[in-house]
Amino acid sequence: MIPLLGVGLAQTTGGSLNDLAGLRGVLNAPGELHLVVPQITPWALRLREWRTAGATTFYIPQEEARKYCGSANVPIRVLPGSVKQPVGFIVGQGGSLEGIALRGLGLIYDPGWAENDHIALWMGLSGPRTGRTWVEGSWTGSLSARVEFQVTERYLGDPQSGSYLFNHVWNGQVQDVRAQGYDPYRIYNGETLSLVEGSGTVRGDCTLRSITTTVEVGVDTSRTGRYTGTLGNNHTFSFDPGTGTETFRSVEYAATCGWFGCGWRGYYIYDLQGRYRGSGSGTQCGWNWCTEASISPRLFEIRKTGEEVTARIRPWLERTVWQPQGTFPVEPGGFVRVNGTAYQIPGLEGYGRRPQGVGIEWMRGEPYVSYLAQASGIMGGEVYRGQVVDLQEYCTKMR
Repeated sequence: MIPLLGVGLAQTTGGSLNDLAGLRGVLNAPGELHLVVPQITPWALRLREWRTAGATTFYIPQEEARKYCGSANVPIRVLPGSVKQPVGFIVGQGGSLEGIALRGLGLIYDPGWAENDHIALWMGLSGPRTGRTWVEGSWTGSLSARVEFQVTERYLGDPQSGSYLFNHVWNGQVQDVRAQGYDPYRIYNGETLSLVEGSGTVRGDCTLRSITTTVEVGVDTSRTGRYTGTLGNNHTFSFDPGTGTETFRSVEYAATCGWFGCGWRGYYIYDLQGRYRGSGSGTQCGWNWCTEASISPRLFEIRKTGEEVTARIRPWLERTVWQPQGTFPVEPGGFVRVNGTAYQIPGLEGYGRRPQGVGIEWMRGEPYVSYLAQASGIMGGEVYRGQVVDLQEYCTKMR
């Protein structure tokens, strides 16, 4: 129960408004709105604009009414005396006795309310760094802001495959990564090595296949092939000692001879490049010669001339993410301090700066509000003894 114009009301419902949504809901109760105010302010005119459920009439003192003579564009009635407390009545029409009574400076001054008292939404952030904040709490109580800053972070993308051919001594590097454990002297045949950047981060892997060539490097004296063909001094012959057929030349270097001829002959074996390749001998077997020789094959080496590399490298990419900074109290004016730096939350400039004492109380009752409105004189009661007149009538009398 709240007293209005000195009259106490019982058996009513009501309370205090604290957000614009609630104010609009009360204002749009069916009936005619009678606003008794000391002056018609821009905020009072806005309340009239929000009304969609019926007409609005302003009641102002005579001293204030003089300003509107000849220029009023809203319904105005003139009261004798002064108005100490702004009040309003929404009175039902068509015989209804239900009504709503309003009281408070919030009828003429903007109380600085939000659309809804409870806030839970993402809002922007104005300050040195790009950010956003989840604001939650009560507009008329306290608000907290969960702040996130926009940061750019690097991450490894999906592997990108590429093939490379190195026809020279490779140092193990592909782009900005290096094959871990690579040995330039080793021959690879499909082995896989990790690809690592200078910081030690593994960026992918690669498959290696060495390009090789076979090079003759000399004579393999560790093994021989047995030749049993004809031998003689400066005799040439063909033979495969194990590394392909070649042409050789035998040169006699010694012989054992007697009265009846030579029974044994020794031979050195050379290839056409003049290299010593082995030795042989011949012994007389009746009327024929039995000959044999041990010939060393050529020596080959497999040498690496290049590297085929199939690399799968994960590139560094960048993306923008929201990095949580924590939850902080919202200060008056919509400010929030993050690590000592103040940020403004656009749209909360009025938070915590509500005009002191600017509010609206309301109550609903039947038939009490109607009786109260009638008793006040604005609906033909006797409080002002019939001195409540239309603005036009008042201005006519003032001429």
